Amino acid sequence: MGTILDALTSKFLTKLGQLIEDEVVMTLSVKKDIKRLKKNLEYFSAVREDMEALAMKDRRIKAWWKSMTDVMFDVDVIIDLVMVHSQKLLLPPRSVCCNQSMVSCFGKLSFDHKVARRIKDINEKLDEIKTNTQMFSLDRTIRQQFQVTTVDRNQTSPIDELELVGREIKQSVGNIVQMIVSGCHENSRSVLGIQGMGGIGKTTLAQKIYNEQMIREKFQVHIWLCVSQSYTETGLIKQAIRMAGEKCDQLETKTELLPLLVDTIKGKSVFLVLDDVWKSDVWIDLLLSPFMRAFNFHVLVTTRDLDVLSEMHAIYTHQVNKMNYNDGLELLMKKSFQSSEQISEFKNMGYEIVKKCDGLPLAIKVVAGVLSTKKTVAEWKSIRDSKWSIHGLPKELGGPLYLSYNNLPPRLKQCFLWCALLPPNFEIHRDAVAYWWVAEGFVRKEHEFSVHEIAEEYYLELVRRNLIQPIPKYVDKAVSTMHDLLRSLGQYLTKDHSLFMNAENNNAMSNLRRIGISHAVEKIPALEEHKCLRSLLLFNNKNFKSIHKEIFRKLEHIRILVLSGTSIQNIPESLGNLVLLRLLDLSYTEINMLPESTGSLISLEYLSLLGCHHLDSLPAGLMRLSNISFLQLEQTAVDHVPKGIAKFQQLYNLRGVFESGTGFRLDELRRLPNIQRLWVEKLETAAPGAELVLKNSHNLRELGLRCTVATTQERTRYQTDEVERIQQVYDMLIPSPSLVYIFLEGFLGIRFPEWLLSEPELNMPSLCHMHLNECVSCSELPPAGQMPELLVLQIKGADEIVTIDTELLGKGVRSAAAFFPKLELLHIISMCSLEKWSLNIRNKLDDMEDNSQQFTLMPCLKRLLLLDCPKLRALPQDMSMIVNLKRIHIEGAHKLQEVVNLPAVLWLKVKNNACLRRISNLCKLQHLFVQDCPMLDQAENLCSLNRVYMIDCPHVQEFRNCLAEEEQGILVHVAADGRNIFPDESLYN
Repeated sequence: MGTILDALTSKFLTKLGQLIEDEVVMTLSVKKDIKRLKKNLEYFSAVREDMEALAMKDRRIKAWWKSMTDVMFDVDVIIDLVMVHSQKLLLPPRSVCCNQSMVSCFGKLSFDHKVARRIKDINEKLDEIKTNTQMFSLDRTIRQQFQVTTVDRNQTSPIDELELVGREIKQSVGNIVQMIVSGCHENSRSVLGIQGMGGIGKTTLAQKIYNEQMIREKFQVHIWLCVSQSYTETGLIKQAIRMAGEKCDQLETKTELLPLLVDTIKGKSVFLVLDDVWKSDVWIDLLLSPFMRAFNFHVLVTTRDLDVLSEMHAIYTHQVNKMNYNDGLELLMKKSFQSSEQISEFKNMGYEIVKKCDGLPLAIKVVAGVLSTKKTVAEWKSIRDSKWSIHGLPKELGGPLYLSYNNLPPRLKQCFLWCALLPPNFEIHRDAVAYWWVAEGFVRKEHEFSVHEIAEEYYLELVRRNLIQPIPKYVDKAVSTMHDLLRSLGQYLTKDHSLFMNAENNNAMSNLRRIGISHAVEKIPALEEHKCLRSLLLFNNKNFKSIHKEIFRKLEHIRILVLSGTSIQNIPESLGNLVLLRLLDLSYTEINMLPESTGSLISLEYLSLLGCHHLDSLPAGLMRLSNISFLQLEQTAVDHVPKGIAKFQQLYNLRGVFESGTGFRLDELRRLPNIQRLWVEKLETAAPGAELVLKNSHNLRELGLRCTVATTQERTRYQTDEVERIQQVYDMLIPSPSLVYIFLEGFLGIRFPEWLLSEPELNMPSLCHMHLNECVSCSELPPAGQMPELLVLQIKGADEIVTIDTELLGKGVRSAAAFFPKLELLHIISMCSLEKWSLNIRNKLDDMEDNSQQFTLMPCLKRLLLLDCPKLRALPQDMSMIVNLKRIHIEGAHKLQEVVNLPAVLWLKVKNNACLRRISNLCKLQHLFVQDCPMLDQAENLCSLNRVYMIDCPHVQEFRNCLAEEEQGILVHVAADGRNIFPDESLYN
């Protein structure tokens, strides 16, 4: 924490230096006190970096440290208040009468006096703290110099990586499965437990049991519920109903949901997993009664607490053993290196470090994250010999977990700790969390990069260090989660000033600076009592229905206000008092208007109105907010975007903007030099201009272009001249060469824009993600195979496409000698007219002018999703040339008769394919999931299979007979009840 203090004081000194030089502040009576404050802070920039450890060890130092932290928060507030006030004084004066001018003058004098008094109080506190600093000998020690560098994306973990969890797990799985299956008979009921400390692999073991073939065979219904500490009863019941195969979207109360759960499982055999249980009442008081109506049920519970299992009358408890050192070493090396040549050099030191991790997989991963930044054996040795914990930390949070936190650079520490405010299992979106960190002041501009780019690099650094875990289906690692133990560590280290409030912990302390409130909290506390609050986060809490009209007069220090998914309908005018507010997220609320006082939020940088379906207008004062860098208007009822967006010179992310009569015009985009992410809507109403409006957008990384109408039937209402106008609008939106993401949604033209059809690799050489959705009238696809950096390609709802042929491959990329040299994910979805798909690479090479060079086809493609293409007759013959294609999901391809000759595929799911008869020559296939394929009866050369799941397949016995003798024992037949197979059938697992 001492290094965080260093980062804070460094930031404050910079700001104070600016204020002393500011001509406006020079006129204030507080100049002398500001200089004194700066001198005081210069002293505290030399406080020891290990203050946090000392504070936990010594109660007197802890009290000192808490006082210091509180004062630092106060310093931050007063500096920002002065800066905001000086900014107000520099605003163009409005015409005022004499009396108003006198009021303004008295207001300035009042502010000066208020600021002078507060700075004087702070200086007196700092003087007192300084005395104590000398008494405790808390002078500076030699400090490690930290540096956050640009993330090396080659070092980030590949999405296909399989983590070794220990060889003993197979035996444990077999024993527990046998116990469950042998006790499965009519009216049998049992509870079994898996107990162990956090991070030891309880959930992994439960997942393997849940997916075992014998469990699949014996039970008709399989339900997995993640309970955690902040579950809601209705949310848990809904999840149980959905996993049992029913829908419950229209039901909201427990009274409505419980009878449906009973009807869904009544008379059936049920296997239920309750993962991460903290209290037994979730079973005893909520779920036991409905599950008693099942034919039989067996419950597997994972928990840290043996008392939970005792109270649930568990008949057997399995305690998870720690990972042995050899397995741990393999995991450590896998997570810290990508180069196999380096492993032998670091092996001995790695073995000693694994021993210190004491067999915990999570601990090994986070320490590997630290080691990934160290390049020599000596640096690894320094980590081994460093202090791995501090006095006062709970045992399960110390050691490797604390080491991984303590080795973070100061600003990354702040970012990591802030994530502990978020709900458990929360999906952390890179773009959102980057703005939260910027709004908190954790991120400073460096070199030529903006604060938002720096914040995104911080996010990726936390991913690389395994402190947040990316969700596999996002190739760019843009969405992640935080392990509950790491979250607990963050909450422990910030407990004096930050709180995540849940149903069990709803008594907030005074003087809190940050509060996150769980959706499970039924009674929202009196927030106006927390006058020092700077961050308030509510996500999807429907119990939060109204805001007291005067509350924002009391929460004057607040910087971040997130009310996303709450039930509020009105925002009071007192909102305008939040002069320090930088981030306001009202997404998916029920508000129908914003107060005019929104225009007084002089510090506001981020405003999200996403999904505010009742909001039909924006206040005129909004256009006065010159600091806005993020504005989101998607999925609202707003029908007029005011003119003046071009005044927002700091705009970095603009979403949902559209031309509207006398309001916003596309040519305003020309005057937004910093824009990096842009979504333009309702382009069917836009008028083509004479200029290329994105010509000067040299930093643009993401571009979304959307027409509102998206179906063939709706398209027919447009006359030829209207379609041509829309075509012209898109043609003039030529993106910057810096583009990384392109989204075309509901495009109404008959051909894709010229900049996408002709040499797109020159127009967009850095493009990684291309999504072409509901482009219903285009009969020809762009040559995406020419894109040298393309990672993800999605083609959805292209109704006019009958054949996908070599036009998609284009000319290939000569420098890589490949078509689609980097493509990893390919999605072909809802192609209602698609009959033929041919890669035809041999003919393509014959047609090329220089065919002497040997080209490869999609050498990096790992996953293919083929969904709702009812007329497609066959997969491309050349697909066998794709050497790394590991996972395929085919669903709704009713003319497809066979899946054959795919030598690299390890995982295949086929579902709802009416004519599919044969699966053949998939010699590496290990996992096969089949559902609702009524004609499937032939199999050949599936020699590597180790599990098969089949639902609603009448010819299962014929299919089984086709397998070789050694393969037949692994087949699992799941009863025909129309359910999905099980949770890990996702393409992205």
